[in-house]
Amino acid sequence: MTLDTLKDIEKLEADLWEAADNLRANSKLTSSDYFMPVLGVIFLRHAANRFEAASKQIQADQEAGRMPKRPPVNADYVR
Repeated sequence: MTLDTLKDIEKLEADLWEAADNLRANSKLTSSDYFMPVLGVIFLRHAANRFEAASKQIQADQEAGRMPKRPPVNADYVR
């Protein structure tokens, strides 16, 4: 990771904490009102990261000749 990437991550973390503090302090919502959408976003990000990693691995396997060069199918993503 580069220094700029780490700074971006630190800024994102600070922004997320500020948003969480704002939800807790300045909203009539309780944590039980917004935790499911927040957890849903976290899950979707995790799923997107795993899909991207699997896609890169499939492409690398195809280029190395360990997998036929064809469009990926569902079974290719299961390991």
